[in-house]
Amino acid sequence: MTAALPNPPVDSPGRRLLRQLWRSRSARLGGLLLLTLVAVLYAAPLLSDKDPNKNVPSQALRPPSLAHPMGTDHVGRDTFTRFLYGGQLSLRVGLAGIAIGAVVGITLGLVSGYFGGWLDALVSWLTDVLMAFPDILLALAIIAILGPGLTNAMLAIGIAFVPSFMRLTRSNVLVLREMTYIEAARALGSPDVRILLGHVLPNALRTLFVLLTLGIGSSILAGAALNFLGLGAEPPTAEWGAMLNAGMKYVRQAWWLTVFPGAGIFLAVLAINLIGDALSDALAGTPLAADEG
Repeated sequence: MTAALPNPPVDSPGRRLLRQLWRSRSARLGGLLLLTLVAVLYAAPLLSDKDPNKNVPSQALRPPSLAHPMGTDHVGRDTFTRFLYGGQLSLRVGLAGIAIGAVVGITLGLVSGYFGGWLDALVSWLTDVLMAFPDILLALAIIAILGPGLTNAMLAIGIAFVPSFMRLTRSNVLVLREMTYIEAARALGSPDVRILLGHVLPNALRTLFVLLTLGIGSSILAGAALNFLGLGAEPPTAEWGAMLNAGMKYVRQAWWLTVFPGAGIFLAVLAINLIGDALSDALAGTPLAADEG
């Protein structure tokens, strides 16, 4: 009597996706760049003992040196310290904005696409109105209504991204709700909430993951733009966009005031976009959920 052979390990879609990403040079480069940038920014208390908001007029507009690796600004604040803490704030604004847009947009897309009827018509009409404006223009209009401030800037960015998530989610749901396994779940008496969260949403995540990843970079740019215009963080709070705005007045005599925060924005968005492109390629051949049809 021969012994039964052990069952081979199940190769889950998640593992296949991680292998695809690991094979991608873009994903490795973007991931390494992003991890390095985040590690440096959040190691601010270890890398600098200076107060990012302390004015030292006698040290104003000093070029990069050992004492001040990124120089000082027009009131003598250490640019390196402000770069570290400002980068943390820029990333938080970007993540908060895209999170608000994703949660609201995906929820509206699920509900309107699944139930249809007058609710779908209303949500679709509202989305069409919002999509008539470019993202940054829509964010500016919302800021004009809510008023300037960091929290309002996050809300404005989030609302500007709602239409993209809503339209993409709705188009996926319109296809998925006609699938055989959805009809079977209805026939078995499964509640709509369970069908939406347990069957529809997991199978709609493929394209939503890509939009979410690439949207983080766009959200960081939008946050920096609003702060550059003075509609987000209030002085003397350090933030990359606000630092760019302050440094523009001294760009000829103090290049470091614009180069370093601009480089921070560029590197953060580049790293995220590299990961997003690699994720898009990987998901093209890797399902996120088991085939339930």
